Amino acid sequence: MTEGDFAVGDEVAHRTGGKKMIFTGKSMTGEAICEWFDGARRHQESFAFVALEKYEEPTSSSLSGRAMRG
Repeated sequence: MTEGDFAVGDEVAHRTGGKKMIFTGKSMTGEAICEWFDGARRHQESFAFVALEKYEEPTSSSLSGRAMRG
C-alpha cells in the first residue's frame, strides 16, 4: 500500500502478521508511524508503507473454518 491509502487513526497490521496497530502519521524519513499496546505498555515503531495493510477483524466463519480443517 502507499501513503495515500492510510488516514491517521486507521487500524493497520504488518503484511507478515502481528498485532493490530494504529497509524498515527508519517515520519520525517517518509515511513508510517504506528502505535500499539502490549497490556498497559505503549509501543511505537515506523514501517515502510508497502509493508502495511489495513487491519481486518477475523470473522467467526473464517475461525470456524480453520478449526474444522486443522
